[in-house]
Order: sequence, then structure tokens, then C-alpha cells
Amino acid sequence: MKEKWESYPSSIRLLAIAAVIFSTGMACIWPLVTIYIHEYLGKPLTVAGFLLLLNQGAFLVGSLVGGMLFDRWGKMRTILLSSAGIIMMSVCLGLTHDFTVYTILFLLNGLFYGTLSPVINALAVVLWPEGGRKGINMIYVALNAGVAAGSALGGVLASVSFALTFFGNAFAQIIVLAMFAFILPRHVKAMAEKAKSGGDRTKTAGESVGKAAPVKPVKNVAWGALVMLCAGLLISWIVYVQWTTVLSAYMQSLGISLRQYSLLWTINGGLILFGQPLIAWVIRRFARTLKAQMLLGSYVFVLSMLILSQTTSYAGFVAAMFVMTLGEMLVWPAVPTVAAEFTPEGREGFIQGLVSGTGSAGRMLGPLLGAFIFQNFQAQGLLYIMAGLALLSVIFFAFHSSFQKRSHQVPVQTAEKM
Repeated sequence: MKEKWESYPSSIRLLAIAAVIFSTGMACIWPLVTIYIHEYLGKPLTVAGFLLLLNQGAFLVGSLVGGMLFDRWGKMRTILLSSAGIIMMSVCLGLTHDFTVYTILFLLNGLFYGTLSPVINALAVVLWPEGGRKGINMIYVALNAGVAAGSALGGVLASVSFALTFFGNAFAQIIVLAMFAFILPRHVKAMAEKAKSGGDRTKTAGESVGKAAPVKPVKNVAWGALVMLCAGLLISWIVYVQWTTVLSAYMQSLGISLRQYSLLWTINGGLILFGQPLIAWVIRRFARTLKAQMLLGSYVFVLSMLILSQTTSYAGFVAAMFVMTLGEMLVWPAVPTVAAEFTPEGREGFIQGLVSGTGSAGRMLGPLLGAFIFQNFQAQGLLYIMAGLALLSVIFFAFHSSFQKRSHQVPVQTAEKM
């Protein structure tokens, strides 16, 4: 384990540590939002659900804005703005007990979180462009480690005071901001200097033989492939989010306790953290390419829904969660990695913001679509339809490469010395 950790560049290791702290703070709040709104602010569960929907909408907008700011406004300025916004909103959330003020702050918090979210993946791409799936997968695991730690910590803090969950999040984000402000810039600067020195050596070699420096290809965004990727990801999230919404209520109607339901997410987090050797073996054996990884993950989503359709026992739900988690571990890191492969230089933030926003859109649409289907077709119908949707995501992932345009190369040459 230590050797594997040390095989990553120091910049990625620091980014992973920042991602753990970032998601730890975030997870102090998110699992408890519904309880806080319902029990402490005295609002119905429908109001809490609608507010969460609006929050995901704000997160989506923030993801797109954050991605564009990352590319056009600068990495550090985007990080400073979004981190400072999260810290300010978290402190204010801990101090207010007025629902109207809470709603405004909660939506702004979602906006700032959305702004920072794609920056982390985009930094993984920028800091380690040759890392491929390894860099983004490291960030994915780090974020889930933080969720596991933050969920436990949030429960402890909330048992003392709900205000402490917001203040705990603010403290975590202050640490993240400090890491971004004082540590990561050294690595970004070192990479820029290394790239510049490499470019200078290439230029000198070209001039020594009286020729212009080699042409550096400039890629266009492969919009067709990107749309197909995002469509597959959107559908995958719609399927996945049923676990956190309709299926939780369905399980309770079967006599499965809330504690048993929570244990499923403990299994989910534990498998993500400690199942990396298993998923690495699966990838080596069955999914050697990123495309195969996405396809296999989608088929696994289908299998999970089919297992649920044939069981009403808790053991069946445990098996389905195990299978669904394997699919998640295959699909979630693969999509941003594939998107990064055909991202033009300087557009990393925008593309990762679009991918992050697509996930948020799936989390918005999933509960509404699932509730409608469940109301009209019952649980069995919901599960079969979700299995069908997961198959549809297979189609999108399978054909995304067919829509990928050849990168247009723009010759960038320096004039010959006179």
C-alpha cells in the first residue's frame, strides 16, 4: 500500500489529501440536511426534498461556472473564490435559525461547492496529464474516504449541536484553502517551468538545423463524443440515485429498518476504500480500456437492478448494493478520465465542470423520475425500467468514440532565425 501511494507524484498525493479533507467537511453536513430542516427548522419532508433539488440545481450551475473560471480566470483565483464562499456560507449556516435565510445560504453553499468540485478533477488532469485513469481514480477514492469519515464525524458533532456540523465543515475548508494557497502552487509552478524548459530545448534543437520548432497539435472539443459520454453518465446517475430516494422508502415498507439501510452505505464506502485491489483485478481481467470499463460498469448497474427486482430480503439488498458499488467504481472515475483524453489544453476546467454538472443533473432528475415511476408502476416496474435505462447508458458509452472527431491540428511555428 505504501509503495503504491509513493508511486503517485507528490502533487497528486497532496491533491488527494486535500480532497479527503474537502469531502470530510462536506459530509459533515449533507447526510443530516433533511433531518435538520424537518426536525430543527420544523418544515415538512417535501419542503426538505424540494430544497435539496434546488441545491443540486445551484451545484450544477456552479460546476459549469467553476469550470469556465478555472480555464479563463485562473486556477488559484477560482479556488480562492469558491473556498472562501464555502467557508463564509458554512459559518453563516451555523449561526442562523431562520428558514428563509437558511434557504438562501444553502443555495449559495451549493453554488460555491459546485464551483470548486470540477476544479479538483481538473487539477488532477493538469498536474498529472500522463496519469490517465490513475490520477482521477485516486481523487475518486479520496473523496469517498472523506465521505465515510465526514458522515461519522457529522453524527458525533450533531449529537452535541447541529451548529457544530456547519462550523466543522468551515474548519475543514479552511485547511483545504490553506493547502491550495500555500502548497499546491509550488507544484503548478514547477510543472510550468519544466514544460517551458522542455519547450526551449525543442526550440533550440529546431533552430540549430535552420528549421522551425515542431508543430504542437491543438485539439478541438469533440462535442459529439462529449454529449454521448454525458448522456450515459446522466442516465447512470438517474439509476444510481434511486438507492438514496425511492428504494430507501421501499425497503422500509418491507420491514427493513433505517439502521439496516444505513449499513448498506457503510458497505458501499468500505468497498470503495478497501476494494481497490479487487477493482484493479476486474479492470485487468475484463476491462483493459476505459471504454470497456464504462461498458462493464453499466452492465453491472443493470445486474444490480435485476437482483433487486427478484428479492425482498435484506440479503438480496446487500448483494445488490455490493454489485452496484462495483459498477460505481468502474463508471464514476472512467467518464471524467475519458473526457480528459480529448480535452484541448486550456479547456480542462470547462470539460470537467460539464461532467460534474451532468452528475448533478442526474441527482436532480432521478428522484422525480423514480417517484413518478414508483407511483404508477410500483417497485417492480421501477426496477425493470431502471435496468432498461442502464442498458441505454451502455449504448451511449459504446458509441461515444464513433462521434469523436479527429483533433484539428493548428500549426504553431516560430519564425526561422535570419
